[in-house]
Amino acid sequence: MPGDQRQRNDYAPTVRPRAARQDGLRRYTPGYLMDLSDTQTMFFSDFSRNTTRQTLLRPRPGKRLRLINLTIYQTLSDYAHYCEVYFGMGRTIASAPRKAVDYVRVPDHGSSGTRTWGRGAGPAGERNEPLSIRWVTSPSTSHKFIVEYTEER
Repeated sequence: MPGDQRQRNDYAPTVRPRAARQDGLRRYTPGYLMDLSDTQTMFFSDFSRNTTRQTLLRPRPGKRLRLINLTIYQTLSDYAHYCEVYFGMGRTIASAPRKAVDYVRVPDHGSSGTRTWGRGAGPAGERNEPLSIRWVTSPSTSHKFIVEYTEER
């Protein structure tokens, strides 16, 4: 059998797409991340007692934010509060509904309002667009924010 080539029993031929064969997937995947270490975490304390928009997080110049996890803790008992989380510089979440991330209910003392998305599946802002928050009613205690995110091209 000179014309036949011997193959392993568990061999299964596959054909990779042309883009993957020639240049690798990195060029053809928008917002491709180099590795899992690109995930960043930001801690923020909010002591404000107002209901105006605040910038929670800004991306590096030319980058955009993609959220993975958002957690808001209430440090002292002050009843439940609602926090609008959205991208952009709008006054409220209603000013640009398509940029809305979440309308988070923050439970009373000791609990947290948490929202988690799959890696690469979370909401993303536009380039150079900040992540903003706004309290619906004025809180009388401080709140802690933990934001896990990535910065993409």
